[in-house]
Amino acid sequence: MNEHPRIKLTKFLSCLLFIFCLLYFPGSTYAQSNPTPPIGMVYIPEGYFPMGNSSGKDDEKPLHFVYTKAFFIDKYEVSNAKYKKFIEVTGHTKPAFWEDETLNLPSHPVVGVSWRDSMAYAKWKGHRLPTEAEWEKSARGDDNRLWPWGRKFDKGFLFYYVNVFGEDDNYKKTAPVNYYESGASPFGLMNMSGNVWEWCLDWYDKNFYHISPELNPKGPLSKGTYKVLRGGSYLNSIDGVQVVRRSRNRPHIKNEIYGFRTVLPIQ
Repeated sequence: MNEHPRIKLTKFLSCLLFIFCLLYFPGSTYAQSNPTPPIGMVYIPEGYFPMGNSSGKDDEKPLHFVYTKAFFIDKYEVSNAKYKKFIEVTGHTKPAFWEDETLNLPSHPVVGVSWRDSMAYAKWKGHRLPTEAEWEKSARGDDNRLWPWGRKFDKGFLFYYVNVFGEDDNYKKTAPVNYYESGASPFGLMNMSGNVWEWCLDWYDKNFYHISPELNPKGPLSKGTYKVLRGGSYLNSIDGVQVVRRSRNRPHIKNEIYGFRTVLPIQ
């Protein structure tokens, strides 16, 4: 059956409009394309995800839904090699354990950095630290998983997908930031569980989830005592590196299990 001439014309004009939008408005809803991340970063789309845990520790409760704007986040933890460039350019103080040969390999995550050091590096890059919500969304996606790869033993019983306590995972201390590819998060981020605890932007409040804003939470508004750390480290058990686990410390503390990654907001 032949189509009515008006229907043909409508389809033709729609095709022209679609092509026009692709050519001149590549970020439009017609194009449906995500922005290209800077090198070494991953795009996290806007939207809701389940944050927290209904049956975990008290400061992980309650399970609640949170919306974040889209953002870019480092695929890997900041490495010693990258932090070295920051020191050379800015003259910033060297981290604790900088001369420790078991921790200072170029491809391994920088450790011995305080929250303030991490913020200084992020500012130098034109970035910032991730909020707790941004960090957790990047680690677990939107399906309420407790580990970046899914369930505890989805990848088998050998820990070749996460760096936790012991040497069954091939490393006694830190591992390269690009190791354990099979343990990547739904968005492709590496070492969101284990390796090193990662500093976040927020002040810590054990009861914050009970009053957390639904949209783009940034932690308690008033200045507290501790800053948040997420992800667990090579000294934790497999259960201790669930993506819902929360830790905290004072912003000046430097520890051999503390590192970080950065976020670039999308305006």
